[in-house]
Amino acid sequence: MRDVIVCHCSACREAAGGPWAASAARRGDLVIEDESALGWVPAAVSAHGASRALCRCCRAYVLWDAPGRDTVSFSAVLLDGRSELEVAAHIWVPEDERKDLLAAGLRAAAEGLPASVEIPWRHDDAAGV
Repeated sequence: MRDVIVCHCSACREAAGGPWAASAARRGDLVIEDESALGWVPAAVSAHGASRALCRCCRAYVLWDAPGRDTVSFSAVLLDGRSELEVAAHIWVPEDERKDLLAAGLRAAAEGLPASVEIPWRHDDAAGV
């Protein structure tokens, strides 16, 4: 699993009710134990043709999947405190919020994650969702 990236874009805020904190797993390592528990919808705004998976029980936004990517992003709340993952960066952060995050010593980008920023991977185990 990759350390957490918090997305502040308007699409994530709308889908999640606020910034969306997500880790990611390599596509081949992600295990979805009950696919019927998920409802897939196209992401409202996506340059990548992504889809979002919503939990059919609580309607929470739990997965973000873009075709052609090697990874699938999943909500960090699914980890339920069982992980050593850290928040590595905040992306698509509005200017007024970015100042506060930077002042706190956090990485915060006005757009997507710069290619120069490498986010650590913490586990080689399969991620179960």
